[in-house]
Amino acid sequence: MGLLKKKHEKHSHPTFKGFLTAVLATIAAMFLLLLAGLSLAGTAVAFIATMPLFVVFSPVLVPAGITTGLLAMGLATSGGSGLTALSIMSWLKKLTVKELPKIPGQTLVTGAHS
Repeated sequence: MGLLKKKHEKHSHPTFKGFLTAVLATIAAMFLLLLAGLSLAGTAVAFIATMPLFVVFSPVLVPAGITTGLLAMGLATSGGSGLTALSIMSWLKKLTVKELPKIPGQTLVTGAHS
């Protein structure tokens, strides 16, 4: 019976490249978070500035918004239904049509046996 040696896990220290990657990723994440905050603030200011126009023109904008929403929903539904139908037909074709393996140099003979 031999002597078993336990392998010790080697703990590696962080490399400069790994440290630099972590720092740059943190800076990029903070920059993107700042852009998201600025975008949110700009949207809020624009919404507050244009709110009186929405109130004044609401008899026109509300029916137009409802119509546009229904149109977009109808287009999305018809596109989704068409895509579903195509995928079902493709699945049925694969299920019913069994293709024979193609062997180079041989031709497929169908019909009566010779």
